[in-house]
Amino acid sequence: MTNNLDFFINVETRKGTVRLGDDSVIETGGRGTGVILGKTSICHVSSVYLERVLWLPSLGSCSLLSWWAIVCIGKGFSLASSGKNMYIFSENKTEVIWGKLDRQDQVVQEGKESAKKVTYQQWHEALGHPSPEYIKSNNYCDDIKREKVPKDWQCETCITCKSTKRKPTSITAMRSDTIFELIDYNIS
Repeated sequence: MTNNLDFFINVETRKGTVRLGDDSVIETGGRGTGVILGKTSICHVSSVYLERVLWLPSLGSCSLLSWWAIVCIGKGFSLASSGKNMYIFSENKTEVIWGKLDRQDQVVQEGKESAKKVTYQQWHEALGHPSPEYIKSNNYCDDIKREKVPKDWQCETCITCKSTKRKPTSITAMRSDTIFELIDYNIS
């Protein structure tokens, strides 16, 4: 169960209710398939696809995972625990999910999504070729570090778009007698 709609690969809208452990009842918004980037105890990241996950818009800031339900779906998963750790293994005994005890809850350890460092040119192009003043970090509320404008940097696309064309030569001054004898072009 989750309230995070971004978790889902696909979700089918469905109305209903779910009774939680504290006997409160909340409405469901749908059901679908989602993916967890599960981190194993040896820091490998594996994609775990979960089917029939309930979307509960009013669940709160946590997602609930039934460890036993994963084992009971009949796809060869097994459950093991050791001290404060809980593990789910695939059919070939490969660890796919690791949970650590946090107070009274087993918390799934998730792999962090990462992104490569983006160059100033890539930011400039992704934002639609704005001026360097606009790309400065203090114009944004996130904490992403943006590259400073490289020395002598110029964008070929911006230069091309800002170029001006000269007016063609007056046709009355020169006339051609045959096709392609006189061609006027601008390579600015």
